Amino acid sequence: MAVPGRDDVEAAPDSLLDSAYCTKTEDFFSAASRDLIGRFLSAFLESWILTPTELVHSARSLRRLNDSGRPLMNALDKIATLQVRNSKENAGKRLADLSGLVDVAMKMVWDDERERPIHPITLETYTAFVDGVWATGFDRDYLINLTLAEFLSQFKVWADKLAVLVRLHDLSRSHDGNPYVVAIIAECLKSDGALDQMFGLFEIPEERCIDLTALWKGEWKPHATSHPVLETINGMVASGGHPNLRPAIETALLLVLSGKEPLRSAEPEVEVQAVFDTFKRLWIGGTNLIGGAKAMTALERRQARILSSEGVTDILRERTVLVDRYTALMHLSTITIGQGNRATLKTFMAHYFNHRDFVARVIAGDEPPIPKLQSLTMIHRTIKSSWLSDRDKGSFMAPVEAAQGQLMANAKLFESLDKRGGTASQKVLSLLDLCRKGTFIEGPNLAAARKVIEGYLADPGFLPDYLGGARGEEKDRKMALLSKALGSYGITV
Repeated sequence: MAVPGRDDVEAAPDSLLDSAYCTKTEDFFSAASRDLIGRFLSAFLESWILTPTELVHSARSLRRLNDSGRPLMNALDKIATLQVRNSKENAGKRLADLSGLVDVAMKMVWDDERERPIHPITLETYTAFVDGVWATGFDRDYLINLTLAEFLSQFKVWADKLAVLVRLHDLSRSHDGNPYVVAIIAECLKSDGALDQMFGLFEIPEERCIDLTALWKGEWKPHATSHPVLETINGMVASGGHPNLRPAIETALLLVLSGKEPLRSAEPEVEVQAVFDTFKRLWIGGTNLIGGAKAMTALERRQARILSSEGVTDILRERTVLVDRYTALMHLSTITIGQGNRATLKTFMAHYFNHRDFVARVIAGDEPPIPKLQSLTMIHRTIKSSWLSDRDKGSFMAPVEAAQGQLMANAKLFESLDKRGGTASQKVLSLLDLCRKGTFIEGPNLAAARKVIEGYLADPGFLPDYLGGARGEEKDRKMALLSKALGSYGITV
């Protein structure tokens, strides 16, 4: 399944454009140049089941590209424009230079096809062929890649191509020819078509992100639609001996993240959660993110599409109960990434929690008091543990505490509990259950509940009723449970 936006200009970062700034013929065949070709000529490469290395080292494929017209010219125009974006160089001159360099490189490959026949190889003879190449530097790399490109031209399906490359890798372990094979495997891992055949088609992009993340970590597990060759590639990644595989997987991951299709759902809140879940999967070692700053930017942009002022307003409007709006807002704050997105949410928090009628608005309505009290405690806890500054936390928590205190007073919570009857031990256990369920905010409100509990504990009938005649180990067990429960709220028996 092709990823929308695959050919976007943004797919090529500035650092790559700089490293692939070709000035001589040899540069056209460099790893950086091939990477750039893979990004800007992806549609052409996918249509012919080619990797960039195969393209630039195949006379036949270069003729197809040259004859295609617009794809090549469009790619060169985009690359030239981007490469001069932050310099005083003229874009037209850069385009002319690039076009001339590509023409010379193509002619070089075409001339070699006529004048220097490519040595045929098989899986078994590849290492012997490499041993027989006495050239050095660029000439050596060029000849080996030329031969590999010709050998791979017989495989017209990505799965077949990757299968033979992995086999070639196995036969050339610890040999000088191995890095050339691994480099092409890495290029395959950037291909949408190859990934579809390796992993199987995905229903939602999040599935592809999960697979790629697991593969990057070397922790990928086979599933019903996957190709067996991926197990070997996962082992190659896990070994850490092939440093160009993980960057290739990162590139594929970034292409998915930069697409327009929702990761999980068109439902706004579900999608915000999906982006956050993806962020957590990419976060490794407590300090690094797979894909680095580019992955972070892509994830922030995905959430920003939803967390605009209008988007957040629409999400909150769906809640008819005001406290539910506060709850939804604070939940969003826990799954929001990026300074810009957090700044948007902070504007809403300030609007809601600093409203002069906050307390009156919260305690209004006919909803049962206990669920509302528990929602306020959850909101308070979320604010306290949030990314807000201490000053903002204090500003937003104070009205929540006041609203809960007023709601407790209006509902006559403790008085109604007392009037319901029952023994002192039953009332203590009921209040402890309310405390356990987060009904009271730590501070004056919880202190008020604690004071009522202590009053019931002082009742002469409390302990006999609670123990119910228990003796020995059973009595010790019940007392230990009570002490633990009370101790959680600073009360001693």
